[in-house]
Amino acid sequence: MGVNPHDLLKIGSVKDLMCYSPIPDWVTDSISMAPFVVVRRARAPEGFISVGIRGSRRSERFAAFLPTEKMIEQITPEQLVNGRRWIGNPKEIFCWVGIVSQILENYPFTWGLAGSTGFELSSGIETTTSNSDIDIIMRKSSRLTVSIAKRLKKELETIPVRVDVQVESNEGAFSLSEYVMSVGKNLLLRTQDGPILIKNV
Repeated sequence: MGVNPHDLLKIGSVKDLMCYSPIPDWVTDSISMAPFVVVRRARAPEGFISVGIRGSRRSERFAAFLPTEKMIEQITPEQLVNGRRWIGNPKEIFCWVGIVSQILENYPFTWGLAGSTGFELSSGIETTTSNSDIDIIMRKSSRLTVSIAKRLKKELETIPVRVDVQVESNEGAFSLSEYVMSVGKNLLLRTQDGPILIKNV
């Protein structure tokens, strides 16, 4: 199975990482507590995977590369949904994840959990706060029309927690909200080579 942006990869230690800059102390501490890195949307040298490390603060983000053979375990956003790992978690945000799941089950799209909610469910380390969003990864299909996207966006906005849906396509990723609001205009597409603007017809 290939790796995709937002997949979480378990590693052995911070020594497994290749970096172009010195590794901050907080990265070492973070990997010691939860040995997981997230796959980034960026090109990597042959035999490596572009990954990122998250710290305890939003400002703490570090880019690195992981040799493919150093990957111990891969957890995809979809696996977190299939395992319903939020069930039984008493934190309020995971109760809202359950409501999001009920809404998305009415749509014919493959989806998964990413961001702080996905990281906490995978690692067991508390990373969500009272201000955390629910980050959703949705796989694009021909069934995603503007009218369906508008209906989904409206339903998700009834939840008192911000739900950020990123739609993944073969060409890159785009925000569901931006897709709805930019019909006939330019849409920001996030690719391996950086963001580009495409016509949203």
